[in-house]
Amino acid sequence: MKLRIDAHPDPMMGLVPLFTAIDAGLFAKRGIEPVFVQRSAVQAIEDMRADRMDLTFSGPTLTIMARERFGLPSRFVSAAALRGTYAGRSADFMNLIARHDVVIERPSDFEGKRLGAFALDGGITHSAPLHLFNQHGVDVSRVQWVPMPFHKMPDALAAGEIDVAICVEPLVTLMLRRGLGRAVDEVLGEGSLAMASTGNPSLVSNWWTTQAACARNPELFAATADALAEAVGVVYADPSAALDAMARHTSQDSALLREIGFKTTLFHPFGMDDPEVKAMYRGWVTVLRGAGLLDHDIDVEQFF
Repeated sequence: MKLRIDAHPDPMMGLVPLFTAIDAGLFAKRGIEPVFVQRSAVQAIEDMRADRMDLTFSGPTLTIMARERFGLPSRFVSAAALRGTYAGRSADFMNLIARHDVVIERPSDFEGKRLGAFALDGGITHSAPLHLFNQHGVDVSRVQWVPMPFHKMPDALAAGEIDVAICVEPLVTLMLRRGLGRAVDEVLGEGSLAMASTGNPSLVSNWWTTQAACARNPELFAATADALAEAVGVVYADPSAALDAMARHTSQDSALLREIGFKTTLFHPFGMDDPEVKAMYRGWVTVLRGAGLLDHDIDVEQFF
């Protein structure tokens, strides 16, 4: 069975189990041949709609918005990364990095600032700040959004093209190491966007497919979910090999990945129909509604 996988344009720790599953032969033993497919746009919505991919990686909010905003019925396959504390493991990091010369001391200070965000599509780095801005009375009409891939944010911050980067690891650490700015998430109430938005634990990335693709070949996606779940055990049994796989597949500095990896992301082998994942999905529906991106409640069962 061939599995056409979205080649995500940015290195993200949530991808570690995927690369581990490939390198450890967990797909191969299930008769799955992984093939990476390059995106034709910032997000893989249209590639999934056109059946150019079988599996894509995003925050759970985009999985939800794929159906609600873009008319593409989606299906959860596997959890990728969590933040907070769960099953005896803890990990988290801040997302909002402001240039040193930019004053962010209270929520209203975000007004009039240029914020770098991956895309304005309801993804976590878009919906979570909007949700929190609305909670804190920020005039969001005065926030200037500058869409760009995560990997371009450090240089954009250095060049003064944006005032605040809403970014992910390992790029957050890279910006801090380069002295480009400081983390300001706590201005919005908690130590990170994820914890402030949904509480603990927080599902921050997942793998999903379309309802049509899953109905066409349910065995492929069940086997894929099993491989990714098994990979979690392999990751924690040999973290060094897992981070080697991440570095090899992303061409990122292995030393930095080793240093920050499991401080920022935790993994758990949830099942495809796990009640706890559904509860975390309901949390993100609340965030989307609070952000003004979803005007009605939805039953998350449709994604499982």
